[in-house]
Amino acid sequence: MVRRVESGDVELHAEALFCGDRDTAEVIPVILLSEAEAPSSRWPQSLRDGLAERAGGVIWFDTRDCGRSSYVDVPYALEDLTVDVLMVLDAFGVDQAHVLGRSMGGQIAQQLALAMPQRVASLTLLSTTPGRREEFGMPEDWLIDKMTERLFNDPPPDGPGRANWLVEQLEWFSGPVFAFDRTAALAAAVAEVAECWRGANGHGAAVVDAPDIIEYLEHVALPALVIHGTADPVYPVPHAQALAERLPQSQLVLVEGLGHELPDGFVGQLLDLMDRHLLG
Repeated sequence: MVRRVESGDVELHAEALFCGDRDTAEVIPVILLSEAEAPSSRWPQSLRDGLAERAGGVIWFDTRDCGRSSYVDVPYALEDLTVDVLMVLDAFGVDQAHVLGRSMGGQIAQQLALAMPQRVASLTLLSTTPGRREEFGMPEDWLIDKMTERLFNDPPPDGPGRANWLVEQLEWFSGPVFAFDRTAALAAAVAEVAECWRGANGHGAAVVDAPDIIEYLEHVALPALVIHGTADPVYPVPHAQALAERLPQSQLVLVEGLGHELPDGFVGQLLDLMDRHLLG
């Protein structure tokens, strides 16, 4: 099921999978909120299929300024990306959803839970942060150096170079517990570049300029599952600990050796965690 969702002057590419003949109004699906600069095609198919089976439905979409959604030339904020989520839910006739947000998507999920808690059944916050405070720790120095170098240099001009450029960054984010499958990652990157290459966009600025909402999270009276890798080079573990401490109905799960990635090998454990704590 595919929709083109209009959100102001922006069109969003959204997809959904519902199991069986169930009326979508009777299902509380999971909606997936992606990390910065990542099209929704990066969510593992096994995760989408598993969530559709367990929850009855799953929705995923390309964030504005990314993938197959509209590109945006004017600045926008996390609040705008939060409104986009609501527009997608409305487009599929969904009043309430379980929300799985990864990295930037996790921050959008928190904004959504604060602004419209009646639309959120539960939160799963993966590899994310309650706010970019130095007290929670900074990204690894080597990663800052690599990302800064990319910031001041243009991406490769051709398809193969761009695909390798994407794979290289994905490998930086991966931890030691799951072997990085470069062959599979490159095949996926080639397809992504061919279909929806975008490169840098306004997501980073939206994250950096986001208001500090940390002190408001104590008012989020929703079941929340905070999952974080101990080898995350972007957000050290104290980010997850601070997030779990501030959400009153949260459970923190630290995954030894997981980085800032979502590998296929982790999907089964993620599904079980969500099933046990949120979907059951």
